[in-house]
Amino acid sequence: MPPFGPDLHRWVAETSLPNLYAICAALILAAWLIYWIGRDLWRWAWRRRHGVFFHPFQSRIRHSWRRFAYVHLPKGMACLDIPKYRQALLLAVMLAANIFGLRFRTQSWTQAQKRAGSLAVINLIPLCSGVSFGLPADLLHVDRQMLAWFHRWVGRICVLHSILHGSLLVSIARTTTLASPRYVVPIAVGCALILVIPVTCAAVRRRHMQFAMKCHYLLATTSIGALFYHLVERQSSYRWYLIGAVCLWLFISATVCLMAIWDQKPWKPPRNEVTMNSVSNFLWLDITIPLNRAIHPGQYVQLWMPRASFRAFFQLPIFHIAFWEDGPTQRTVRMVAEPRLGLTRKLYHDALQSPSKQPVTVLGPYGHPLSFHRFGTILFVVEDIGFFRALLYIDKLVEASRKREVMVRKLEVIWKRRVGSDGVFLSLTYTGESRNRFC
Repeated sequence: MPPFGPDLHRWVAETSLPNLYAICAALILAAWLIYWIGRDLWRWAWRRRHGVFFHPFQSRIRHSWRRFAYVHLPKGMACLDIPKYRQALLLAVMLAANIFGLRFRTQSWTQAQKRAGSLAVINLIPLCSGVSFGLPADLLHVDRQMLAWFHRWVGRICVLHSILHGSLLVSIARTTTLASPRYVVPIAVGCALILVIPVTCAAVRRRHMQFAMKCHYLLATTSIGALFYHLVERQSSYRWYLIGAVCLWLFISATVCLMAIWDQKPWKPPRNEVTMNSVSNFLWLDITIPLNRAIHPGQYVQLWMPRASFRAFFQLPIFHIAFWEDGPTQRTVRMVAEPRLGLTRKLYHDALQSPSKQPVTVLGPYGHPLSFHRFGTILFVVEDIGFFRALLYIDKLVEASRKREVMVRKLEVIWKRRVGSDGVFLSLTYTGESRNRFC
């Protein structure tokens, strides 16, 4: 049998660096998925055998690392969309990997500019995560906000590669006119990618979330279509990366939709509907899901309500679960939302006139619950509807403390409720001696 080492070295030497970059990223992602799937299977087998929940892989090193990684950075770094140390470390690794892939084994600056175009196409692949971050975040066992942050920064790195690759046009413009489609199309791709950054910045997303998302999808679709034309016209082999990215987006989106359709079975009566009421300046929503869909504290669902309005047809708003009740055949889930600008305000005003019902398709529930089993004292600091998001945690912790299943002996909740332009603070405390007075 011939030795494996020389063949591997020859293959690495013959493979282009952008391809090696893509292969290494795919291997890291596959290892991450295998680790979490194996961990979940181990936990499931442990519960089946022993009938109790066990937390494997616990160590002081891990918890010390988590305490460091979750520390907030100064406010100036948060304005740059780098709020915590773990984001800063991950961003440093991403930038180092892209700089290495850009400059290693390059003979000239022109070669690095050409390679930047290849890396820009490769970085489009992780951006194609489907219509919702819920399913990919659950599979990768990361928080939805963390995946959204990763999505934004990979997109920014992709834009930087596109700008560097587009700088080749500066030297070309000295000898050739840029009015032909051969050059107009890549310029349009670069402009569309650059415009994605301002419409998805934090200030725009806070004030005009749905407008920002619509512009984001429109610009992304335009840039991918023009980029595909550019790669085909140049007969570049990296067009297959772009086709793979589009197929990945379609596959994840189809999986999310098929899971929702299979759970709700809209072809069988009664059809799934959402019931909306306006109580205490809040919008309350009730839906039903099958009993076989487990719900955990801290989870959320996304609702597609195409008949609510024309704009609602293109939206998947997120609603956090406040509590649920189990029925004989289905589980009733209640959610609460503030009537902010957009779809929730319209639904709130419609519900003010009379309680209304809308046909709905439910995506989820998504999210992994936080583990508080090893803490003796827990403090929740919540504001407005944040109390309802923490309500399931509070209920589960109180019940588990009564049964002596967790270490929690003191639970304190500080709730700030806005009343007009002022705020009212409410404090609730649970201890081992006051079990019956809490709740």
